[in-house]
Amino acid sequence: MVAVTTVAARHGDARRLPATRPAASLGGVTSADDAHDDLLGRLLAESGGAGGPGNDPAHAGHAHSDPLRPTADHSVRPALPEDAEALGDIHARTLRATLTAAVGELDPAVGASIDAAALGAAWRGAITTPPSPRHRVLTACAGAQVVGFAAFAPAETAVEVEAGPGDDDEGHPAGAPSPGPARAVAEILALEVPAAHARRGHGSRLLAACVDLLREQGATRVQAWAVQDDESRTRFLSQAGFAPAGVRRTLDVAGTPVTEICWYAEL
Repeated sequence: MVAVTTVAARHGDARRLPATRPAASLGGVTSADDAHDDLLGRLLAESGGAGGPGNDPAHAGHAHSDPLRPTADHSVRPALPEDAEALGDIHARTLRATLTAAVGELDPAVGASIDAAALGAAWRGAITTPPSPRHRVLTACAGAQVVGFAAFAPAETAVEVEAGPGDDDEGHPAGAPSPGPARAVAEILALEVPAAHARRGHGSRLLAACVDLLREQGATRVQAWAVQDDESRTRFLSQAGFAPAGVRRTLDVAGTPVTEICWYAEL
């Protein structure tokens, strides 16, 4: 796999960026753009890692004419062990797309080293033996076909959000409750829908399901990392109600620095 060296520095070299807008909030998350590229999932650093989540967000129960309304042919459910092979294939495709967005033309050797089977095995472990009940993997389906997936978990490192206009001293919207202990901050580890299935609302349903489950768990904020030059991913996050947290980190991808930006939203 692109392996371990690709994201060995996931928690290193975090730097402040100017906050570009006030604190975000996910209410009835809605958007009209699909993200089909990959958040550099921690599976590359932790081959047996935590289970854990694109397209645009939308909740169930909209009008029948709404193309994002879940139907019998389009659904989100908990991931099953038998989904693992498909998840590995999807993750390999979206990872190649993200790396291409980050570095331009992808070195063929790097692309070839992204091992769908190894990723699938890692996701199987995440599904069957999650570290805690708060580590979840969800699958998007079109009929019986697996077309995307999402994963989330408690944030290992809750990013300190840089205050913007209208925020209090801790970066929360004025009058909003503090997220409290670190366990109240969750992180979307993956939210993957390949280009072949983009713009059909799969990512919307995945994100909506993640938000609903995180609220049930008591999370008050969610964060996600996106490659700085991945315009599709960052556009999706922005339209879904996320905002830049004012923090970035640099990863080493086969000797090439790749910058990720942290995005967040209040739940």
